[in-house]
Amino acid sequence: MRARLSAIALASLLASACATSSELEMTEQEEAVAEALESRSIAPATADERAAIENQDLLTQAAFWAEAYELNPADREAAYKLSTVLRRLNGAPRAAQVARQALALYPDDVELQTAFGLALTAAGQGAQAVEPLSRAHQAAPDDWRILNALGVALDQSGRADRARGRFEQALLASGGEPSVLNNLALSVMLDGDPERAESLLRRAADDETSGPEVRQNLALALALQGRFDEAESIALVDSTPEMARQNLDYVRALMSSGRTYDRLREADLRGMR
Repeated sequence: MRARLSAIALASLLASACATSSELEMTEQEEAVAEALESRSIAPATADERAAIENQDLLTQAAFWAEAYELNPADREAAYKLSTVLRRLNGAPRAAQVARQALALYPDDVELQTAFGLALTAAGQGAQAVEPLSRAHQAAPDDWRILNALGVALDQSGRADRARGRFEQALLASGGEPSVLNNLALSVMLDGDPERAESLLRRAADDETSGPEVRQNLALALALQGRFDEAESIALVDSTPEMARQNLDYVRALMSSGRTYDRLREADLRGMR
């Protein structure tokens, strides 16, 4: 009978990282992955299986790549994929740990450097993310995704002017990617220019591939200009009337506090982009 990767083994795998003094608690998503692994038998996956897993849901992907990584911690692809899917499952600290461990074996790997930087940024550690993302950018200077991520990291670390330069480069390289427009808009909005943010966000919203975050940020940009009726009509596309009103009431309170943009920065609106 082949050995099974237990929930305890997964917890040890995902919670360990270069011998930290305390363990991270498992998130609900990671607990679900552990449960999924309880019924899986360890056996090396074929190339076809690795390709096919990309069409599965995130929890299934996480279980698959965690199993592959446990089988062989030197599996570069498994480490990269596991870090990526954990970040997408809101497990950014764990994702950073996996990528950092893999970088010890593959220090010049661009994908792992990018995964590490993205995970750090998703965890709100933009200052630490600048170095690996800068190295990735040097190796792949025309990759707009790396430029975009580097812009977010610079923004988080308080270097807004440099961040916007990276966003502009990413915008040119991507041909107007909505996610880049969204990030650039947030940067200028948090710097006190909601009018320019509105223009950028309207461009992003016109793209059919844009997500709900674009519309929500557009609603915020309009609200910051005092155009609450317009803001509410846009916010209602993706949220309930109660939630839309709560969000707009929050913006009104910020605007009366005298520290509108400071408070917005503290709220970390950027998140993981």
